Amino acid sequence: MTGQVFPDLPQTPPPEPPADPPAQEEPAEALTPAQEMADALSAPEVEMPDASDSPFCRAMGLIAGGLAVTGVTLNFWNLDVLLPLVGTFCLLVGFRALRRVNGFLRAGYVCACLHMLLLFVELGQDAVIYRADTGLAAFFTVVAAAVQLVLLFCLWQGLLDMQRDAGITPPAAPAAGALLLWYILLYVAAALFASLSLLLGAYLVWYFYLVVRLKKLSKSMAAQGCAIKPIKEHFSNHKLVGSLLTVLAVVIACGFLFFGSYRMDWTPKEASTDAQVIEAHERLLALGYPESELNDLSDEDLLTCLRAERVVIKECTGSAYINYSNKPQTNDAFHLTIVAVQRPFDRLFIACHFRWDDGVRFYGTESLAFEPHHDSNSWFAKEFSGRVFYDSPDGTTYTAPYIDPGTDQVNLGSWYENCFRQLYCADASFPNDGTNQRGYVSCALSNNIDEFTKFEGLFYYVHQNGRFQYPVKTARDYQDFNVNRPLLYNAPFERVQDYFVLFQNEDGVLNIH
Repeated sequence: MTGQVFPDLPQTPPPEPPADPPAQEEPAEALTPAQEMADALSAPEVEMPDASDSPFCRAMGLIAGGLAVTGVTLNFWNLDVLLPLVGTFCLLVGFRALRRVNGFLRAGYVCACLHMLLLFVELGQDAVIYRADTGLAAFFTVVAAAVQLVLLFCLWQGLLDMQRDAGITPPAAPAAGALLLWYILLYVAAALFASLSLLLGAYLVWYFYLVVRLKKLSKSMAAQGCAIKPIKEHFSNHKLVGSLLTVLAVVIACGFLFFGSYRMDWTPKEASTDAQVIEAHERLLALGYPESELNDLSDEDLLTCLRAERVVIKECTGSAYINYSNKPQTNDAFHLTIVAVQRPFDRLFIACHFRWDDGVRFYGTESLAFEPHHDSNSWFAKEFSGRVFYDSPDGTTYTAPYIDPGTDQVNLGSWYENCFRQLYCADASFPNDGTNQRGYVSCALSNNIDEFTKFEGLFYYVHQNGRFQYPVKTARDYQDFNVNRPLLYNAPFERVQDYFVLFQNEDGVLNIH
């Protein structure tokens, strides 16, 4: 019958397809570390349960974030200081949580502490005007690079050891290893090539890609059983970071207060008793040399002008200057007097005297620059001299030599044209408890008047008009118009400048304009 069921007949299932013959197991081919790293980076991500809130992932998140912000330098809003500081704190706290997992991560924590120490030394040095010499600065740079490489190596090997302990086979941490390779290539390229501008964009993209993969690696490891036990610290992370920031603030404040100006060798000014010096003083005074400026000349400069024949003067009170946002202004508190002394055989002695009115505040460093040249733009000044003065409240006049006097090459160009000039530069610092802060710079010319059509002199003075700046710079650093221009606009410095021209009229008489 159609549709009738016979329950007594056995129900036989359909035959199964024949199974494939057992595959013969072959030993896996050993992969090189580079192949293993490349395969792991290109492998598709495996979905794992969310473990991002575990202590291990939080610690790795801090390390990844610290690497992200320390690998970038932004030269505005002081981010070149803030980002490395924040990133170094993240690395320190992240490795602190992992320091008891294995020996490599413990060594990484030591490297994070050394990295913090080196950063504090650098930030503390940026709060003072004194700089380490080139050799010591290069040594610190090499040490910082070595600490960074060892830290990344310890992170890489520490993560591999964690995977072995958790039974993950084969262990792999390609993102950590690739970050180590990234820094090695960076340092090698920086040593071999002066500029990486062509590859900079792609190199940064690769770096942040590796940091993101490092963060995802930690989540994958946590889902596969890698975990750390929360450590009850006797000194919490908040207290640790707060204490370190307090120490850093104290170091920077001490730098501002005690190392923000030059240590000048002030001594009371003494009147000369030498007969020739007195004779030269009286002769220059009779020729019209301003008495207040004449009294500041040293005995050596007076003897240079012993047989003076003529004195010409240019007063530059209220000298004009161009500040660092290219706006012409005047400074009525600054007075400049230029004196040219004609000596026998038509040789010249030039002195530039400057003086500040009472009430002007001095916060750190001052710098002057003087450029004498004739119409062919040749430098032919023979020797330079000069010193600075101030009057104390009890009426005593103190004098001191300049700091670091000598020739220097600076950029006096504009945004569209560079113009490097050789200048005689000298630095000083004035106390605020005195009055009549002043000084001069002078030179004897090696040529006589008949050897040039006209003689030009340019005088520049950089005055610090505010205390707060970070990193701390000196007035000498701001003699250049085009050095680190984004920082110049808000710098607590102003630049005073003036010029003079010496020439002979039709009758051969020396004049100044």
